[in-house]
Amino acid sequence: MPIQDKIEVAAIERFALSVTVPIFREDGDSVVLLATGTLFKIEGRAFLITARHIFDHVDPATLAYPEKPLGGAINTFGHANILKPIEVHVDVAVIELLDPETVQRFDENWQYLTLENVAKASKNTHGGSCFFSGYPASLIRNDDGWTKGKFVTVYTQRIPSVPPEASHPVTPGLDLFYDYGYEGTSLSGETVRTPELPGVSGASIWELAPNAPLVWSAEAVTRVVGIQSAFIHSKYIRAMSWLAVAKVLEQSDEQLALAVRSKII
Repeated sequence: MPIQDKIEVAAIERFALSVTVPIFREDGDSVVLLATGTLFKIEGRAFLITARHIFDHVDPATLAYPEKPLGGAINTFGHANILKPIEVHVDVAVIELLDPETVQRFDENWQYLTLENVAKASKNTHGGSCFFSGYPASLIRNDDGWTKGKFVTVYTQRIPSVPPEASHPVTPGLDLFYDYGYEGTSLSGETVRTPELPGVSGASIWELAPNAPLVWSAEAVTRVVGIQSAFIHSKYIRAMSWLAVAKVLEQSDEQLALAVRSKII
C-alpha cells in the first residue's frame, strides 16, 4: 500500500517511535548506544525484542533505556529474564521485563505492540513498502552532558534472493534481506546519504499493508515481520523472521512460542 502523503508518513513514524527503544550500555559516568529494541506484550507479559549479538561482550546489568521516547533520565532495566537462542546464527534475543519500576515506566510513557501487529514477511515487496526505524550510533551526540540521538526511518523493499556478499549460514525462511542503498530520498525530496547502522541492531522490520483498511491508522497499515541483525552499507540489511522469536521463546514457554507461530505460518 503506497503511503499517500506526509501526514500519513508522520503518523506511521510517530507510531514506530512510541514502541522503539534505544538500548544503551552504561560505561562509567557515560552511556553508549548499543542497539535498538521493540516493546511487545504477549499473554500479558512485557518483552523487549532485539538482536542476540549485542550480548556477546556486554554485562546485561549495564543495559539501560531512556525514560521516554524522546528523552528523560537513563535507567537500567533491573530484574529481567534474557532469552537467547541455542544457535549462534539465530540473531534474536528476547528480554522479559520483570522489574516493577521498569514495567511501570514503559506502561506510562511508551506503547506496546501485540501479536496482532506481527505478520509473515512477504516474498516480494514493492519499492518503499517496507521500513525500519532506530537510532544510528553515527548520529548520537553529547550536548551539555545529555546524550541525544536522532530517530531515523528508512523505507526499503525485500531482496528476493540471497545477496552474494551475505555471510553464511543463511537459513531459508529465517533470514531476510532488504535493499540498503548508499543514498536515499528525504521527505522534502532531497537526495541524502543513508547513515551507517551500528546502534540499529535489533530494530523491527515493518511492512505496509497491501490494501488500505476502511479506517486508516498507522497501526492498521503496518506489521512487524522481522528483526534487523546486520548490514553492508550500499548493499543490504539483513534481518531475522519472527519465526526466530518463536525459536527463542520455546526454550522457556512453548505456549508463547505457539502463539507467535500462529501469526506467521
